[in-house]
Amino acid sequence: MEKKLVLPGDHLSSAEESEPGENTYSDKDEVYSAALGENVSAPGHAAVKGKGRKLKLPAVGSEVYCMITKTGPNKAIGSCVTVEEVEGHGRGIEMDGVLLVTAIRRGYVRDIRDEVKLGDIIKAKVQEVKRSELSLTIFDPQCGVVAAFCPKCRQRMDLKDRLFICSRCFWKERRKLPLAEGEALEQGEAEPRYERREGGFRRPPFRGREGFRREGGPRREGGPRREGFHRGGYGGAERR
Repeated sequence: MEKKLVLPGDHLSSAEESEPGENTYSDKDEVYSAALGENVSAPGHAAVKGKGRKLKLPAVGSEVYCMITKTGPNKAIGSCVTVEEVEGHGRGIEMDGVLLVTAIRRGYVRDIRDEVKLGDIIKAKVQEVKRSELSLTIFDPQCGVVAAFCPKCRQRMDLKDRLFICSRCFWKERRKLPLAEGEALEQGEAEPRYERREGGFRRPPFRGREGFRREGGPRREGGPRREGFHRGGYGGAERR
């Protein structure tokens, strides 16, 4: 096959014709280049010989930093780079990322803009790699908003007691934040519904309206039935 220069995202072959090799990736049964270089594909095998520094494509499960450029009630869109590139350990490809409202936290989120806002920089994990974008999640306790800017004066806000505060106009806002090392999860963030015990799980003890644990005691003795009450309801005919 004639060698030619290819760019990241250039189509190389179908997945049926060739298996993805070095500096390539597959999407929807098609194989594309993941780097700038020469197409050195052979029959049954697609590969690209990179030129210069190797470009690293974000993989499923890898961490990325993403600047939010667009928000709506149900999703946020941003521009993402790998954590390795930001920390100077490699060079990656900048890609668009999509964060859905269902990928914020395990509790109910009414509007994604209650957790992340325009201009925020988030640390996220890659759920899925598509040809033109990444599917992101910040479920992980170590993921969330790492930098935020004041909506009033655009000053970078300081984080104090898990609250972003503007030092210029004193505006305050909350975000979905990553946990610091040794910090406990927020109530309802990932609290188990059942307690683990040897041989299985058991439900947590029932607590009354005041929050106190109900202790065991003698069973209530039988007494006269209320007037008009029976299996059919209150004062009505029995259901059949």
